[in-house]
Amino acid sequence: MLDNFGVVIGSICLVLGALLLYNGLSTQEATQSLEVIGGAVLVSLGTITVGLMVWNKLEWRRNYKKDRD
Repeated sequence: MLDNFGVVIGSICLVLGALLLYNGLSTQEATQSLEVIGGAVLVSLGTITVGLMVWNKLEWRRNYKKDRD
């Protein structure tokens, strides 16, 4: 259950971060650097979260198959 929740949260962070990066890089405003930094942080957080959840799922399957045989 937590793996699915982590993937959802990570995906949301990736999408929001990508939108912030796109908006921050496509406009010339005073808050542009804050949007780029915030977008980069969210993209990094989403990537790490999704990566860890997928890695945990693959490790669990590998150990489950090993114990089952």
